[in-house]
Amino acid sequence: MGSTWSIFKIISEGKAASRFLVAALLSFSFSIAVILSTIGLMDGFELTLRNSLKGSSGDFQITSTKGFFLKEKLSPVLEDYSWTSIMQLEAFAVANGTNKGVLVKGIEAETFQKITNLAVNVEGGVAIGSELASTLKVQVGDEILLTFASDQMRDQAGAILKKYPVTSIVKHGIYEKDLRFVYIDRGELVQTFNYKKGAVNKSLVLNKEGDDFEVSRETLEAVLADSFKVEPYWAEYKTLLRAVEVEKASIGLILQIIVVVAIFNVVAFIIFIMEKKSQEFFLLRAFGASVKTITRFWKALLFFVWLISSVLAVGMTWIFDWLIGRLPVFELPGDIYVLSKLKLELGLEDYALVFSLALGWILLIGTVTMWRMKKRTVLSGLRQEFK
Repeated sequence: MGSTWSIFKIISEGKAASRFLVAALLSFSFSIAVILSTIGLMDGFELTLRNSLKGSSGDFQITSTKGFFLKEKLSPVLEDYSWTSIMQLEAFAVANGTNKGVLVKGIEAETFQKITNLAVNVEGGVAIGSELASTLKVQVGDEILLTFASDQMRDQAGAILKKYPVTSIVKHGIYEKDLRFVYIDRGELVQTFNYKKGAVNKSLVLNKEGDDFEVSRETLEAVLADSFKVEPYWAEYKTLLRAVEVEKASIGLILQIIVVVAIFNVVAFIIFIMEKKSQEFFLLRAFGASVKTITRFWKALLFFVWLISSVLAVGMTWIFDWLIGRLPVFELPGDIYVLSKLKLELGLEDYALVFSLALGWILLIGTVTMWRMKKRTVLSGLRQEFK
């Protein structure tokens, strides 16, 4: 214990050593925080995207390869599930001299909200996405014109034009949905196009609580006729989600270079101390301190540097998350990145992975450095200051 305390007094003596140690701690913690933030951004992007998709699509989407179908056909199969059916059509929305291609969804408001948790008021009008409202420069109470292509033989190349008041503005959290989605009562669309009462072209289904997601999907697919297709809510963005997973792994590996560079600062601190305090260390060895004791102390110091740096990195990550959520410079172009805002999402496994890799690097590089130094004899160390 006396030898350990003497070693600690040696390295803590002098402003230069203390400043060097603080600089090494800050650089190492910053490199860990960068990796944590990168992984957190990737996880946050994926989680936000999945939640936003689920918030407008339920758990499963059932469509028919033949287009429209009667929703009653699904009733026997889905009697144990919560579900709703919609009629989805393309149209143009026009207001204030601006027009935009939109996807009009005819819904049953009560069951739709139960499945998606999306509050949509379509009573006496239409609900539109927030980006669409901004593009058309309309607010609740204003009118928009919807232009549908007629599917009647007598009206070929014609169009159906109808004006509707905007009854609510919906925020999905996904740029394309906020820009393209218009909600209307399904009965209104049935009446407009003179379809059969139960005509729909998509059904949204909630998975039963406690059931495995993939098992439920395969069960539904097996029970339904071949003309129906069952897809998870993320199906339309599955390529993007896979790309995020691959990028998270590759970027995480590449950023290990930052950790290695920061560890060299720690190694430089060790070399600096060993060179500047060489005589004191070798005097301790001459007075009986074993190489094992000194080595154990340096390993403990490396562990201390890693531990303090990890704690500082967590604090820096929180600061990064706060800045990302509030500064306009971090806003994304939603038409390119799907989402307009990012946030960090980190689980215990992310912290464990990053911290363990950092510990492995610092022990590996630090131990190799100390191994080379301890090969020097006591006599050569005592002569160091006279060279």
